[in-house]
Amino acid sequence: MNPPPASGEGGEALAEKVLRRMSEGGGFPALDHSVTRIVDALEKSEDDTAPLVNAVLEDVSLTQKVLRLANSAMYAPIGRSVSTVSHAVNVLGYEAVGHLALGVKVIGSMGRMQGGTRYAQKELGHSLLSGSVAGSVVGRGAVRNGEVGVVCSLLHRTGRLLSAFYLSEEWERVQEAVAAGVEEDQAARQAMGMTPDQLGIQVARHWRLPSRIVHTLPHDEPMPGEEEDAWLMDLTRFSDRSASLLATGEGETDSEASQALAEEYAPRLGLPAETLGEAVRAAVDSASSQPVLAGILLDKDRAPDGGRKATPPPSPVRLLEQGLAELRQGLAGPEGCGDMDNRVVDLAFRILELSRAGVLLRQGDASAYRMVASRVAREPNRLAGLSLAAGPGGGLAHFDLAQIALARQVDIYIDNPRDAKIAAHLPDWVRSHSLHPFFLLPMAMADAKPLGLFYGQQGDDAKLGKDVLAQLAHLRDLLQGWARGG
Repeated sequence: MNPPPASGEGGEALAEKVLRRMSEGGGFPALDHSVTRIVDALEKSEDDTAPLVNAVLEDVSLTQKVLRLANSAMYAPIGRSVSTVSHAVNVLGYEAVGHLALGVKVIGSMGRMQGGTRYAQKELGHSLLSGSVAGSVVGRGAVRNGEVGVVCSLLHRTGRLLSAFYLSEEWERVQEAVAAGVEEDQAARQAMGMTPDQLGIQVARHWRLPSRIVHTLPHDEPMPGEEEDAWLMDLTRFSDRSASLLATGEGETDSEASQALAEEYAPRLGLPAETLGEAVRAAVDSASSQPVLAGILLDKDRAPDGGRKATPPPSPVRLLEQGLAELRQGLAGPEGCGDMDNRVVDLAFRILELSRAGVLLRQGDASAYRMVASRVAREPNRLAGLSLAAGPGGGLAHFDLAQIALARQVDIYIDNPRDAKIAAHLPDWVRSHSLHPFFLLPMAMADAKPLGLFYGQQGDDAKLGKDVLAQLAHLRDLLQGWARGG
């Protein structure tokens, strides 16, 4: 057996080992990118909400979960239906939405791990229950920035989650030692070379999580912070300890242990012990009747404890509708949307899982069309910067479907590009790609002269329904209006 890594440099090596295993599992690169963008947005001025809204919108699954969480029972006191990310920012607050997005990404990433050990599922279920308790407390206390406390409670056991999911053999040895009476931190130092809290803090700093979240990660030793951080720490510990009591069977909501815990934290949280007891009971009832947080945060059909199936995700049509509403709201804002072409392309690309998507716009001298925005599923991106010569009548130089769409201003959707009658009229830049269904939606100037094309090609041969094509046409109309004024 290899000796356990020492603290300091050895601890960094253990954190790198965990991050490497996350990367090998396929979840970490996307998590790292999304977390970086969200953290970058949180560090910017709240006067400009666009960076945060865009960071959330970039990930369709994240957008869906943030909206579901904003409309969940946890935020019932708001009394409004939150339909867009921008609306969520206005209702919940800039920082609250940013922290919610971080919690969704971190917990959701670990929840996607397949075949997790019983210890991993236990830790994940504990974190979800702890978050539910925190949400129930916050909902009864009218606490400023209370949503941050929910996320802190969700992520409080990050070190244990990481250990259970990515260091499963070492963590099993730790749990066996704990069952034999060894203190957990001591057992972890022996098996892993560092405590779970130390691991969680190192990885959290690698992700550049906000200091207010990192401050609440330790279970025992307080980290220096402001008064509000002390309140967050108390909420996090109360929620975590309540979940622990419930998990061990000692925490029946009317038990002496639960009552003592509520009385201990009542003065710290500024709420009556009776209110804290009610909050825990409500959280338990919610967790027992339906796995609310699990259904919101995890991409699984079933909750970690084998509970009911989560609510099905919104349909592509619904997601396109939501995205379109976001774009219209941004365009109507005081600063407009300078990157509408990229945002439209990104929205369609992600929701419909396209293999390629792009926007061609006519250049100022009307001699050519240039691809001004594009996305591809696999690099290299051969659409980027693509330039096509314009014909005398405003069409393209070659007689193809793109020319027909532009000249006649007719929407074209080809569901079988392999048909011999169609193949002869495929644009070269479409023919060179895999022949899956594609759409060409033309745009025109106010005087009806061709302006450009909104293009997308699917990743498989599944046909797009009329309702989806109708939403794509709405996106084209929005893009057309923006391009005319741009």
